[in-house]
Amino acid sequence: MNNPYTDLSLLTPDSTLLFFLRTLFSTSAEYGVYIPDSGGAVVINKGQLISMVERNCSEAMIKRLPQLAERNIFKPLDITKIDENELEDSLALYVKNTGSFLENLEFALDPDAPQFPEWWNAPVPFAMSSRGVLKLNNKAVSMFGTGLEKLNAAELPDRDEFIVRLDGLNGTRFIAFRYLSPGIFSIDDCTEDLTDAQDITWWAAVGRTWVKEIEARGGTWQRLSTPPEGKNFRACEWDDEIQGYLNIEMPKKKAKNEDLNKKKKTAPKPKLEEVKVNEEAEKENETPETEIKKNPDDVIGQIGPQAMALLASGQPREGTSFLI
Repeated sequence: MNNPYTDLSLLTPDSTLLFFLRTLFSTSAEYGVYIPDSGGAVVINKGQLISMVERNCSEAMIKRLPQLAERNIFKPLDITKIDENELEDSLALYVKNTGSFLENLEFALDPDAPQFPEWWNAPVPFAMSSRGVLKLNNKAVSMFGTGLEKLNAAELPDRDEFIVRLDGLNGTRFIAFRYLSPGIFSIDDCTEDLTDAQDITWWAAVGRTWVKEIEARGGTWQRLSTPPEGKNFRACEWDDEIQGYLNIEMPKKKAKNEDLNKKKKTAPKPKLEEVKVNEEAEKENETPETEIKKNPDDVIGQIGPQAMALLASGQPREGTSFLI
């Protein structure tokens, strides 16, 4: 049967002092340490916990230890007066809002100090989130400088992978963070990869715009893996490597006669008033030479009978007289 007191995930600041004592006895730790969100660490040993449990404080919560100390229920240990060797060799059970864990007693001197893992100085760039800033190992500093350490770690995205933009004297760089363990990330320069991705995105947008233009003009297109025979195709290359072929079909142009007939049909007819104005203008521009010549016979036909008698020689008409 599993012992609940060995499961440190069950131990929280809301746990009772009795539960704290039993968990402490289930481990090899000699000290218990409560680290509040604000204020110094409260250090207590097994004997003090046993005494408080016997004084009817067994149901008091661990997070009440600072108040119990103020009421003189117990006196927290001053670890600065403990021998340095004992600090390094003694194991303590720590309780925080973020979880419980076992660590040497020396950790209580500066619980907010970053606890670097044993592999921290491996020849791989690592970053650790601590006290609102980033701590870099030696390899990371040699690759990226100390500019990343000025970032506010509390503002970093809460994701397993994310990218941070770093502006410096040598231009803009993009650093990829990948989660390894709580508060620790491996980091890598992804500037070149990100630039290539942006370039690919740009040309993809250009290609999509071009295809839309083809479709707007009534054309069709087809993506092919092999070059088609007897068709209008284009080889699509990227970094000198053919990625496929694009076949484009555009609508055929209509004959010129059809276009002319279409224009005649669609030409607007002149308005009636414009026609009348044009006819009057033509009449005004007519010259005497354009008048119709009359037939001589018609002229004679218009002469009166008396004038005709004069034209007939020797045959004056009766009743006709002339004055000389």
